[in-house]
Amino acid sequence: MQHVEMLSAALGLLGAILLATRSRYAGLAFVAWFVSNVGWLIFGARHDHWLFFVQQIGFTATSVLGIWNWLVRPTLHPAETEAAREQRARAVIDFILDLDFVSLTRGSYVLHTTAPVSYAALQGIYLAGEEEGQALERMRNGGQP
Repeated sequence: MQHVEMLSAALGLLGAILLATRSRYAGLAFVAWFVSNVGWLIFGARHDHWLFFVQQIGFTATSVLGIWNWLVRPTLHPAETEAAREQRARAVIDFILDLDFVSLTRGSYVLHTTAPVSYAALQGIYLAGEEEGQALERMRNGGQP
């Protein structure tokens, strides 16, 4: 039983380290926690620690949810292509410009709080945000910005 306890503790710490480092292996933290949870369930049941056992059932559920969100679901839904992302961004920008135009035509009081923005300006903002987002993603994966 001591081996189960030691393995569960070690896998719990490993999971915390994997997620804390935000490396490309961070999703595996939930697998480590899941195995750790199973070990703690065995330990809790054998030693009659029933409140601890119930807590581990909750942790096991969050581990399964993490495995689904970090490892399974991304493989089921392929990444959005650059063209699709740009098309979606253009649609959002057009929608927002239409809303701004409607608010500008409703009354002069709006002109004091709103300014017309060109499509080119919004596109520049979007591209700058994309570059910043990609740099943050590279940093998160352990690379240079």
